[in-house]
Amino acid sequence: MERRGVVKIIDKGYKVGDVVKVQAMIIHPMDTGFQKDQHSGQLKPKFYVQTITAFLGDRKIAEFDMGVSASANPKIIFPYKITGPGTLKVVFENSEGEKTEKTTDVKPQ
Repeated sequence: MERRGVVKIIDKGYKVGDVVKVQAMIIHPMDTGFQKDQHSGQLKPKFYVQTITAFLGDRKIAEFDMGVSASANPKIIFPYKITGPGTLKVVFENSEGEKTEKTTDVKPQ
């Protein structure tokens, strides 16, 4: 299932060599495995964003391991040094192995 999310470079007017802030966010519920279903009374299974991985082209530039304690709709902000133009891709993978990819173009001035 494709989930809504966004990846963007927060800083404006950046050029090669600048360190910018990248923001990545996904709309995703987070279940710890400790909550009961209101109808059945059974514990809901764990369901959370497990990893967030950022790539520029095919090169991995950052990876974040998340846990069940992360809030719903997790958002991360991380620094990235601009090395040139390309496509910045962020892959969100949840505890069920479902992956969602979001991209943005890197266009230094």
